[in-house]
Amino acid sequence: MTLALRLGMTLQDLRENMSAEELFLWQAYNEESPLSDARGDIQAAIIAASSLQAQGAKVTPMDLLPQWKAEKPAAEQLPEEGEELFKAFLMAKAVEV
Repeated sequence: MTLALRLGMTLQDLRENMSAEELFLWQAYNEESPLSDARGDIQAAIIAASSLQAQGAKVTPMDLLPQWKAEKPAAEQLPEEGEELFKAFLMAKAVEV
């Protein structure tokens, strides 16, 4: 879909006019130089960070990337909890034998 949008074609146009070999080459090119909007976001973040750094701000391009999806908080387990679960698992296995 992204390829069709970038080339200004519909999916049907791509199917009719593009060979499998050409599609494979576009996919390989996309691996090296992504066609998606994420690349534009990265470029904009680099430019914004450069101008802010020139004014003395302590920012990196990663600080300026938009967050499109809410990041799921990592489930933090206390070391004791993991140890207790492991012991319970071993005890259950010992009872089975």
